[in-house]
Amino acid sequence: MDKPSLSSSSVEAIRYVVIKLLAGKKYVVDAVYRYLVEGKGPSELASEYNVTKHRIRGNIVRFIEKSGGERKARAMAKLLAETSIEVSPIVKDGVCTICGERIQEDNVDRHIATKHKHEVQYLTNKTKMAIIRVKKEKEREAMNS
Repeated sequence: MDKPSLSSSSVEAIRYVVIKLLAGKKYVVDAVYRYLVEGKGPSELASEYNVTKHRIRGNIVRFIEKSGGERKARAMAKLLAETSIEVSPIVKDGVCTICGERIQEDNVDRHIATKHKHEVQYLTNKTKMAIIRVKKEKEREAMNS
């Protein structure tokens, strides 16, 4: 049995999700899943999460691009949902809880990606390993059935 691994595009998609979760934007992860897996439309999701449909579409497009295509993005969204990743937001009320810097809403993702690379890398690797475990379990189940 080959050792399961993840492509660089899959790792980029995981990194994207980690940054969104650290920024307190779990709705992005949920919306991407509901769009790709459940077939919900951007307008419906935007209304539900109280953001514009353009923002929802942009997040979906970025996740698909980082995943390497829609088919891969759908598979990655499913794997992420099956993997219990606990990531607590590090920005609260416009202040980074790690460095204490005040951050404007539109700069939160950039702040996390540039100022807290180690946290992002650690959580990306942790999530990557959890996804690889899920993939191994699925392969085992497929071989036993």
